[in-house]
Amino acid sequence: MKKILLLFALFFTGITVSNAQIFTIGPKVGLSNTTLSIEKNVDDYTAGEARYSYHAGVFARIKITGFYIQPEIYFNSVRGEYRQPFLPVGEGINFNQNKIDMPVLFGWKFGPVRINAGPVASFNLDDLEDFEDAAVEDYKSAVFAYQAGVGLDISKLIVDLRYEGNLSNQATLGADGNVKVNQIMLSVGYKLL
Repeated sequence: MKKILLLFALFFTGITVSNAQIFTIGPKVGLSNTTLSIEKNVDDYTAGEARYSYHAGVFARIKITGFYIQPEIYFNSVRGEYRQPFLPVGEGINFNQNKIDMPVLFGWKFGPVRINAGPVASFNLDDLEDFEDAAVEDYKSAVFAYQAGVGLDISKLIVDLRYEGNLSNQATLGADGNVKVNQIMLSVGYKLL
């Protein structure tokens, strides 16, 4: 009888753990609103209009007693703009780049709502030769950033709204105009598991 009860308890525990959905994975796509932050050399260059772009990739989520870790990898097409004072109003210079972003977010889930934050490693797919404007110098092949935001889980659908900011400079404009990329990201994902 004890063996039967033990087997029943193990079976029940297995069903409970599998239904708890400790691990989730799925695709995600979204839109970004990008602005450039330019430090130093502000007499020669200023940030221009915000630009929209897109991102697409996959996410995974591992739940640990109300908290979770969510690693992601996605292609991020960034479109930004900067200006030089002598240009007419409305004429900015494009700062476009393609990169692979790999955030690792740490979060807390209460009901369908989530909050999260974490570091991001960004690997640029472009190099300095891809920029037509000679003012862009010292273009980094990889930078570190951070993300922080909120999310919502609706059945198998996930929605995330985040802010991403560079921790290190993305490039240099002119002699010493340090460029950082800032994004507001809205994405939608689907839980396959």
